[in-house]
Amino acid sequence: MAAGQKYVIGVDGGTESLRAGVFDAAGRPLAFASSPYPTSYPHPSWAEQSPDDWWAALGAAVRAAVEESGVAVGDIAAMCVDTTCCTVVALDESGAPLRPALLWMDMRSAKQAAAVADCGAPELRVNAGGAGPVSAEWMVPKALWLKQNEPKVYGAAHWICEYQDYLNFHLTGEMVASIDNVAIRWHASGGVWPERLLAALGMEELRGKWPQRVLPLGERIGSGLTERAAAHLGLPVGLPVAQGGADAFIGVIGLGVIAPGQMAMLTGSSHLHIGIAPAPMSGPGMFGSYADAVLPGGHVVEGGQTSTGSVINWLRRALLGEGVGYGELNEEAAAVPPGCEGLVALDHFQGNRTPHTDPLSRGALVGLTLKHTRGHVFRALMEAVCFGTEAVLAAMRAAGFSPSSLTVAGGATKSDLWLQIHADVTNLPLHLTEVSDAPALGCAILAAVAAGLHPDVPAATAAMVRVARTVKPDPARHAEYARLFRERYVPLYPALKGLFHGDAPTAGGGAGGAAGGGAAAPAPAPASAAPAAGAGRRLAAAAGGPVGVGGIPAPPGAPPRPIISPSILAADFAALGDEVARVLAGGADWVHVDMFDGSALAGGNFTIGPPVVAALRRRFPKAFLDCHLAVEHPEKYIAPLADAGASSVTIQIEPFLQITDRAPGGDAAARLDAALGFARRALGAIRERGLRAAIALAPATPLEAVMPLVEAGDVDMVLCMTVECGFGGQRFQEGVLAKVAALRAAAPSLQIQVDGGINADTARAAAAAGANAVVAGTAVFGAPGGVEAALAGLREALVEALPGGLARAAAARRGGAGAAATGAQAAAVS
Repeated sequence: MAAGQKYVIGVDGGTESLRAGVFDAAGRPLAFASSPYPTSYPHPSWAEQSPDDWWAALGAAVRAAVEESGVAVGDIAAMCVDTTCCTVVALDESGAPLRPALLWMDMRSAKQAAAVADCGAPELRVNAGGAGPVSAEWMVPKALWLKQNEPKVYGAAHWICEYQDYLNFHLTGEMVASIDNVAIRWHASGGVWPERLLAALGMEELRGKWPQRVLPLGERIGSGLTERAAAHLGLPVGLPVAQGGADAFIGVIGLGVIAPGQMAMLTGSSHLHIGIAPAPMSGPGMFGSYADAVLPGGHVVEGGQTSTGSVINWLRRALLGEGVGYGELNEEAAAVPPGCEGLVALDHFQGNRTPHTDPLSRGALVGLTLKHTRGHVFRALMEAVCFGTEAVLAAMRAAGFSPSSLTVAGGATKSDLWLQIHADVTNLPLHLTEVSDAPALGCAILAAVAAGLHPDVPAATAAMVRVARTVKPDPARHAEYARLFRERYVPLYPALKGLFHGDAPTAGGGAGGAAGGGAAAPAPAPASAAPAAGAGRRLAAAAGGPVGVGGIPAPPGAPPRPIISPSILAADFAALGDEVARVLAGGADWVHVDMFDGSALAGGNFTIGPPVVAALRRRFPKAFLDCHLAVEHPEKYIAPLADAGASSVTIQIEPFLQITDRAPGGDAAARLDAALGFARRALGAIRERGLRAAIALAPATPLEAVMPLVEAGDVDMVLCMTVECGFGGQRFQEGVLAKVAALRAAAPSLQIQVDGGINADTARAAAAAGANAVVAGTAVFGAPGGVEAALAGLREALVEALPGGLARAAAARRGGAGAAATGAQAAAVS
């Protein structure tokens, strides 16, 4: 180490771990170290962490990084911390937590987020000009949840603040907030507290529980490290601590994006666009501007695309196979001219974040011909993502922000072709920097300013961030892409929106049907190959649904039949075989087998496993065993269940939603995309074993979490839990029926099952909403009138309440296999 040289520490508090890096004054990293901490999931969609674990991880990571760097502690000039944004903690006056922190991904406050969005307060204007959503991740909905659900904690809380604020308080003894978090997620843009928003929600007192001082990024906090903090970190007492902020926005500084006109584009499964605007602005199709969120006097605008890298990965994974390399695809796509010879795609595979903010929008490939190759399709998807970026930028330009460049980080930087298309479509130069760990470098920049190593953030950024290379747009290709964007891409969304939202009539449907001149629905497709060996061979006889049963597709729109699946969770386990024999003899269609692992997801209950399934299969070789896995690692049980003789395996979506392999900035859509990828692999493994694959969602989990799986045909059934997983005898949650109705409207032929609190009355309500399959435990095994009467009552309730199409199908089946279909159904099967 050079004599007299000073160094700084940048700390990035992430979702799974805390990472510390030691940098010199030129921004060169000397060493990194990380320390993990656990996340608990007390209920589906909840995620909590212990602030004590953050503090322990901070000490461990900083000590390890300093030791590895070889830097003497006396040569360290300052430190700075960024953390996940919207990880909310309630503290007493001493800074001790009153409960575990609500992690940023915790979605328990969805109801409160809707209330915030509906209150109409003027502070919401930064959300797409007042039209945008409010996330359950954010500070105000979480604080409102605490007030409504844990009033004692809320009332006792002296501070309700962020992960960032907690660490800085324990480092310096000063309770201060970051202007970054406050501006972008507390609805306090421009340093003005959201008084009208809080008043509209009836929580004016929250203002007094927030930190009373808000500091700009890079400002020194108090007198630096306290004696306690210095001893914990192994650093000098009084070491300056600079104010940090939200990890993604500190990463913008680490990319050198600080001047008006610049924009950072963080790429991965999704794209996140963060720009520096010269003046306040807001408008439809963008988020912001957020005043002072990065630098004093600056204005930050935000946009994003939900599916980008995930779209490219989808083509390879779902259609081409993992054996096809991206290098090969890039070469083939490079040989295709711009515009892909008439092929254009819409990149909304999982909805659109901006400019349309439409979660129901979907992807499309338009203009396919027999001439098109996989190279055409690959390039069309790459171009669609770039067109989507241009649409984000167009909305910002309409509001008054026109970026002069894009500084790019993440997955897109691995493809020179894709970078060039981005540049050509947007007509902007793309800059790539030397240091990839932008959040840690951003903290190092702020620490260097606090230490006086550089006079201000612009000077520090100039000294510590270096552009490795620049991709420049080609004027001729831009002119062609501008025409294609205008004439081919922009018209796609309005042309297809009605189909995505269910507003457009379907072919042969409605009152017109074939008689109205429309084409009749196509005939059923030929039978596909039989399922794999094993229990799946029993599906054709037992499953009774139209979705891929026995490998034979049903006619379009054909409804599934009513199904009763008694849950052996309510049976006498001492006489389990006899109990199952009773319900099968009494008319049960399936046998529901709940497998719980004692986790929070399973309500803490342990039940049975594959050996019991194997025993049931030996005694009942023709029974349809409907297995439900409420476990944290469902992938571990798929092969054992298939070998044991399961007919169907249902997995919960929640374990996959808890996966923390996230896109830059913690983008919610990218998190969902990652979770769906893991879920698809598990569902695919189930089908590969010849079993029916189903997905389940807990009462609090939104339907949107599984709709991409439904729409892609990845599932044969969706189970909507009407109680929490764990124990029988719980009360039926009527609010779930809205999800059932929405799911039935979106998927008329899908098997929809409900489970929890089912009796004749609730079965009738579930069927009226659109469910065709019910799981009943206590109402069957504990029925005073006997199993047979209970099953008959449930079936009568289902058949009576099924909506028109389903009821007609049930009547037809009762009349025999040859019963004639009527109306549009007759046209569909003729």
